[in-house]
Amino acid sequence: MSTPKARQPATVKDIWTVIKELKAAESKKPAENTPEAPIESTLFFLGAKGAGKTSLILRFLDRDEPPTPTTGLEYTFARRTRGVNGVKDVAHIWELAGGTSLAPLISIPLTEANIHTTTFVIVIDLSNPSDAIATLPALLTHLQTATATILDGLEARGSKRPKAMKAVAWKRYSSLEGTDRDYVTPSPVPIVIIGTKYDLFRDTESESRKTLTRLLRYLAHTHGASLLYTSTSDAATQTKARAALTHHAFKTAGLKTMVADAGRPLLIPAGWDDFTHIGPPRGTGLPSDVVGAKKPPVAPWRVWEDAAREVFPPAQQIVARRVEAEKFKEEAVDSLRAQKDLELEKLKRANARKISAAAAAAGSTTTSPVKRREKQSQGRGAAASAVMAQ
Repeated sequence: MSTPKARQPATVKDIWTVIKELKAAESKKPAENTPEAPIESTLFFLGAKGAGKTSLILRFLDRDEPPTPTTGLEYTFARRTRGVNGVKDVAHIWELAGGTSLAPLISIPLTEANIHTTTFVIVIDLSNPSDAIATLPALLTHLQTATATILDGLEARGSKRPKAMKAVAWKRYSSLEGTDRDYVTPSPVPIVIIGTKYDLFRDTESESRKTLTRLLRYLAHTHGASLLYTSTSDAATQTKARAALTHHAFKTAGLKTMVADAGRPLLIPAGWDDFTHIGPPRGTGLPSDVVGAKKPPVAPWRVWEDAAREVFPPAQQIVARRVEAEKFKEEAVDSLRAQKDLELEKLKRANARKISAAAAAAGSTTTSPVKRREKQSQGRGAAASAVMAQ
């Protein structure tokens, strides 16, 4: 009969062994910037009413449903699973309605905790140049102020994050020399400016199109923003817009091409443009080239704004001009003006038909309006589980 073995005493770990094991386990966890770490980002959409913010979000989420008007500040999110380990990434998506009227609400989505993972997406309507000229600079100023407030607070408490974010922003402008740097203030928070309804903008008069395009390039370049055009009727531009958003949301590869031709849909990544290629605004007397000079002078924003207002006056200014013209009637001039107004109305109706046809093609024709509204109310403001493969 065998003698039972004596029970071995339990191993008692001293405090140093426990600490060593905890450190070893901690080192095995994925670091924040490693491929195995989940990505969490924020896309913040802003722009005037009817510019196409919601449509861009729905396309990014790959949701086939007609857009509904945004009220106030709305939230949704996108998810992506990647890698063999099934790492789950998430992009928080905020949409601010009302153009500049609700700008104070910018401080709600933008916080100290997420400012370093946020991207601003400003959407402008290319078919309404006067509104775009008024809205874009104002939104850029609001975003610049909100960003500076948060970064100044972090810096005052000794955080190194603001300095690092500014360094990354300036790195894209490493080729700038001399006084050119005085005209550039790259945003520490990435900005993407998307011009929508390019199909309508493409049909406008050539010089007007060039004027707006150069102004948008100037604003994007001086604020460190990417600039691209898109249209619901052009699949290629939609694909590029979605790729740009995916890059900022899920850290995929950025766009590697540049299109600066005013006759084509623009695609200019941040830092890729140049004041020499943009040139000065037309009609200001500034030379487009200076004999013997290395590059033409850079015009300040007020000169660009004045030049743009001459080509695209605000709506109230147009009305005032018409009232003034009524005081000094000339039959020949008035007849020609009436003819041009009629041609303009025909063009507006044709553009409206294009938009309606595009919306009908994009939306479902078999879903009743009531059911479609129910579906939208369930989806808007709720979690959007769009799984986006790399």
